[in-house]
Amino acid sequence: MDFYSNATDIHESAEILFNNGKYRMAVYNVCLSVELYLKSKLLLVDYEPRLESSHDTINIYRCLTKRFKSSKDLTYAINMCRKYFNESRYPYGTTEVYTSEFASEFLEYLSDVKFYIDNECVATLDDLKAKFDNN
Repeated sequence: MDFYSNATDIHESAEILFNNGKYRMAVYNVCLSVELYLKSKLLLVDYEPRLESSHDTINIYRCLTKRFKSSKDLTYAINMCRKYFNESRYPYGTTEVYTSEFASEFLEYLSDVKFYIDNECVATLDDLKAKFDNN
C-alpha cells in the first residue's frame, strides 16, 4: 500500500474514532495520517532517505515547501502533530486534554495538510517523465 492510500485509511479511522468519542486515539490517527500524506509527496523533491522511515514530519514538510509553497502556513499544525504523535500514543500523564474541541482542531490540521498535498504539491510532466524513464 502506498503512503497516500494508507493516509486515507487512517484519516477515515480518525474520523470514526472522533465520532465515537475516542478523542485521544483520533488525535493519534490524525498525526499518523498527516505524516503519511506528507511522505506521499517526498518522491517529488530532494530529501534525505532517512526521512521516509522516520516520524520527522517537521523536516518532511520543510523539504516539500522548498519546492511547493503552501498558501497556508502549516508549521504550527505540523509541529502540533509531531508533538502529539507520541503524547497521544503513550499518555503517561493526564489525558484530560483530549476533548472534542482539541481533537477537532487536529482534524482541521489534517484537512489543511490534505488540501496542501492534493492541490499544491502537484507533479509536473517532467516529474512523471523522470519517474517512468527511471523504471
